[in-house]
Amino acid sequence: MDATNQTHVEINLNAIKANAKAIKKHTGSKLIAVVKADAYGHGVIPVTEALQNIADMFAVATVDEGIELRQAGIQNPILILFSPLPDLAVDIVDYDLTAAVDNWSLAEQLNRVILDRNHQSQPVKIKKAKIHINVNTGMNRCGVRFTEANRFIKDLESLSLLEMEGVFTHFATADENDQSFAQIQLNRFHSVIKNTLNISLKHVANSAAALTIPESHLDVVRTGLSLYGIYPAKEKPVQLQPALSWKARIGWIDYIEPGEGISYGLTFKTQNRIRVAGIQVGYGDGYPRALSGKGEVLIGGIRRPILGRVCMDMIVCRLMSTDNITVGDEVVLIGKQGNEEIGVDEIADHANTISYEILTNIGKRVKRIYK
Repeated sequence: MDATNQTHVEINLNAIKANAKAIKKHTGSKLIAVVKADAYGHGVIPVTEALQNIADMFAVATVDEGIELRQAGIQNPILILFSPLPDLAVDIVDYDLTAAVDNWSLAEQLNRVILDRNHQSQPVKIKKAKIHINVNTGMNRCGVRFTEANRFIKDLESLSLLEMEGVFTHFATADENDQSFAQIQLNRFHSVIKNTLNISLKHVANSAAALTIPESHLDVVRTGLSLYGIYPAKEKPVQLQPALSWKARIGWIDYIEPGEGISYGLTFKTQNRIRVAGIQVGYGDGYPRALSGKGEVLIGGIRRPILGRVCMDMIVCRLMSTDNITVGDEVVLIGKQGNEEIGVDEIADHANTISYEILTNIGKRVKRIYK
């Protein structure tokens, strides 16, 4: 454990690379590696550098995220998953980003920016802006409605400086046991793409679909969570390796007398004299306050319950009176220690949330250490 950090995460880049290769082998499709939200908290630059010879394309949520990758020297195609505002067309073109498009204003502005760039060039050199058409097949948060998509695509043909490279949709329920609506969405998507033979990249499969719905794989799969070794559903058809461990240190050890309380609000009251440890991590680091009084950590290879409320910078856990534990000892919040393991999914279940939120909430003051 790094002696200079009271809390840090360790990220195994080889595990992420192995997961990407396993997904490509399982699906037989090209891979769009989703690295939005700082690669789900794993660190977008190290992750993309590790995957640049494996992933066929990266996907992010915003133009700023795409620019960050370009400025770091990433040359792979980069897809902006959600249609940017038309005002950002200049940045999209200048940084060679691929925009998801679901509205005419953005498409027209991209075409206009390319036209302006051509007029500024001597000699004129035609360059097209690559786009992927985002189709709404029932998730109803963005995209061109599937019943109108073919007309929209036909209209886009009038914008001669756009290259319609891809067309895609988002599954709403692929990670659920009942996949009947996912099949409805897939059928709706097929009703669109049967008329788009000239578009080379058709994609719909997120992590859950990539692992469990073979008919959704198409030209390329678009995976995020599974890249980091976490299963989006109960099925585990591919061996994935968790890439992230979260560790902290014991900062204080003492005995609490009977009848005393612990942490803010004194919500936990002792019945007997107990030994406790204060651990230097809290919700200021992204450790969920919802784990107050019900989460566990690993110390000395043994599960230890959290007592009282999770604070911004500290949590308190129970020790056994016979433990050979000292200040500075390692605490595992997520990961393995000895024969025990606490996974991201377990943390999410106790916090009544999802693994995505646990990962992306790990704060900036938690140092990332890459293995």
